[in-house]
Formats: sequence, structure tokens, C-alpha cells
Amino acid sequence: MKILSGTFKNLKIITPKNHLFRPTTSICRKSLFDTLGDISNLNFLDLFSGSGVNGFEAASRGAKSVTFVELNSKYLNYIIKNAEIFAFEEFIFFKRDASRFIKKCDKYDIIFADPPYGHLNVNEFASEALKKLNPNGILVMECSANESVEGCNKIAKFGDTKLLYWEKWKE
Repeated sequence: MKILSGTFKNLKIITPKNHLFRPTTSICRKSLFDTLGDISNLNFLDLFSGSGVNGFEAASRGAKSVTFVELNSKYLNYIIKNAEIFAFEEFIFFKRDASRFIKKCDKYDIIFADPPYGHLNVNEFASEALKKLNPNGILVMECSANESVEGCNKIAKFGDTKLLYWEKWKE
């Protein structure tokens, strides 16, 4: 997989063979970051990181820091190894269950979550994640087109995938 845009455009990241995660497609990633716009100096949280491609794309596009949360040790090790090719100082890595992490973590400007399809109550998770957004923050969840959700501000569909957006207005 290649980084689509920004400082690290065309850098290739390596993923394990026979992985079980579902990487965000390049068309979906392009739409995600086009929708987010300028993310310069924002803190980006990549939950259920898998390949880490969304976090690396955020770093390439100017994020201040990128935090990866991945429970699978093998996948997290690939993310850490891939991070070595980026001239970026603010990568943070956690081997954690994302559902537990979100309940105790700091606040972020952008939270991106890509849980395994059908293995998480999207509405409950979104409710917890919204509590961890800074004012004017954005939560984006990637889920199956078959999952129903409440209260999001925008939905973008890509085949069997939906990107759901929630914005937290200034308090």
C-alpha cells in the first residue's frame, strides 16, 4: 500500500501476508482525507489500526501526532517497523483493546476507528469516542454498509463500506 498524498506521498508500507484485517481502500482513504481537509497540527487517533495506513496518511498530511491502537501484536509490530521509514517524530503506539482504550484515553482532534465489521456495537462505541474529542473534533468510523447508526453528520458509501462522520462543536 502506498501513501496517497502529502510529505510522504508514494511511500510504501509493508503488511503481513495472510492478514485478517481489512485495509481501508485507497478510494475510501482519499475521500476520508479530502473530507477532513487541512489536518495540520491536529492530533490523530487511529483505532483498530490494522496496517496503520490511515495513521501514516495523517502524518503525511501534516498531523501533529498520530497514535496507533492495535491489539494484535503481529500487526502492531508491522506498524512500528513501517514507522521507521517516516521522518516523523510524533508516532505513539499502544497494544490495547480499542474499546477499553477509548474509555480512558486523552482527547484528540480526529479519531478514526475501523473495527472488524459486525464485531462491535457502532452506536455504543461512537458514544464513548465522542466524549474523547476536543472541541471542533471529528470522529470517523468505517463500518459495513449493513450496519445502522444514529446521530452522525455525514455518511459516505463505498460498496460494502460506509464512512460515518460526527463533528463535536465547540463547547
